[in-house]
Amino acid sequence: MNALTVPFGVSSRARSLPPLDGKGFTVARSQGARLFDTEGRSFVDYGMAMGATLVGHAHPEVVEACTKALENGPMPGFPNDIEEAAGAALARIGGARVTRVTFTTTGTEAVHLACRIARANTGRRLIAKAVGGYDGWFDPVRFGLVESAEAERTNERPVKEDTTLFRVNDIGDLDALFEEMGGDLAAILVEPMLGNTGCLVPERSFFEHLTRRARENGTMIIADEVMVGLRRGVKLVSEDLGLMPDLVTLGKAIGSGVPVAAVLGTPKAFEVVEDGTVPCFGTYHGNPLVASAVLATMKLLEDQSHYTRLFDWGAALRRAVEDAFAAEGITAITTGFDSVFSLWFTDKAPRVYEEAKAKVRPEATKQVSDSLRRHGVVGLPSPWGRYFISLAHGEAEMEITVNAFREAARDLARSGLKG
Repeated sequence: MNALTVPFGVSSRARSLPPLDGKGFTVARSQGARLFDTEGRSFVDYGMAMGATLVGHAHPEVVEACTKALENGPMPGFPNDIEEAAGAALARIGGARVTRVTFTTTGTEAVHLACRIARANTGRRLIAKAVGGYDGWFDPVRFGLVESAEAERTNERPVKEDTTLFRVNDIGDLDALFEEMGGDLAAILVEPMLGNTGCLVPERSFFEHLTRRARENGTMIIADEVMVGLRRGVKLVSEDLGLMPDLVTLGKAIGSGVPVAAVLGTPKAFEVVEDGTVPCFGTYHGNPLVASAVLATMKLLEDQSHYTRLFDWGAALRRAVEDAFAAEGITAITTGFDSVFSLWFTDKAPRVYEEAKAKVRPEATKQVSDSLRRHGVVGLPSPWGRYFISLAHGEAEMEITVNAFREAARDLARSGLKG
């Protein structure tokens, strides 16, 4: 067998799907809520580029804006005439409090920059991130991923490369963090919803307590909204859930599939950027192509009726999915938001990482994922995976999806796994 020039045929293993029934899965075209593989088969998509295509694949208005940018020259290499406009449009997410913006190209870079800003503001080095949170693939923030050794901590709090861990929805563990390491703690880094932990949502009381402790300690708060940004409206998801961040990282949905990310912050937090203490470099950051994608996306989302339909559609799908399994005598629930959720084979949503770890059912998840794919629906096959809804999902997609879940539930019941 000849080795592939690109190992595994894909530059991010998170994007690969295993062969099914002797056939691989490679996308030739994506449009709206559909993927079309190299054999011409159509699939309703719930991966949606890991949540990046909130408005749907290849939305005409985004394509038109990006085409114009390409024709005008996508990389002038000097300040361009729409970067500030794109930043101002994006700042609407931050409301009246979080009003400063600087662009990066990836969410990982945005988190890296936010940590640098927090360290410069506080004069401290230590960043505490949530167990099970995914905050990019640079070594320091890959610490504490689901099923990692350090996530299973039972005694001493682990530290690696100026990063330590805390457990979401465990106020005792959070208080202990501040008691043990508060003098060194530059920032708390947390997602408003831990997508890679099966859409585990921190409780409002936990986020309010976290905000109080951080303020008292002079520790900054970084809300990593790269995955969930814009999925509850044109506002900060973190503030909606009771967290008051100093810095916010955004990506994915803000560019509708074009690679762009950003750091938002309060004027106070951004003083170290504006005075040059924290230099911001990057040839591609904020170029006309990505700025055009951001402007087109934010313009589309000015219409609040889009969100009403998105949430109604997602809620209807969640009910239909749970009903499909219930009809086969299988207990299943969904957790998360109506625009992005996870499927669990349990009667009670996990609150903390240990509960989530105990409730994942890899074999059942794989059985369901394989069955859905056989019936024209594709998503993220991980037992910690998510289903992303877009503005492009409509009645035709609902019918295909519900039928596919009914078949998947029957297959799961016949397999004897039953979650």
